[in-house]
Amino acid sequence: MIDKFNVPSELSGSFKRIARRIPVDLKKDEELVRTIVSYLQLGGERLARQAVEAAKQTLALEVAQRKKKAREEALIRAAEARQAASEGGEAREDDDDDDDDDFEDTDVDAGADDDMKDY
Repeated sequence: MIDKFNVPSELSGSFKRIARRIPVDLKKDEELVRTIVSYLQLGGERLARQAVEAAKQTLALEVAQRKKKAREEALIRAAEARQAASEGGEAREDDDDDDDDDFEDTDVDAGADDDMKDY
């Protein structure tokens, strides 16, 4: 995008120096390129550099927010998966309890009572 943009010849040297400072992700931003050219015309190279630095900071904040949102979504999905797994585990434990009913507890308990009498 930067290469295709028409820059006045008197500003081309300054524009090239400033264009090197623009991150790759922002080089396609037509609005930023226009802003830089305008700032070069109005305030010079120093003002245009400030615009690039502001754009870098904005980009860094946006990237950080996207990463934060992705982490939060991943944590939510992991919590939901753990909850679903624990709910599934509780259902299995209930099924296991039904199997224990088939076992006759009276034989075991009667033997335990006889052992306790000796003490």
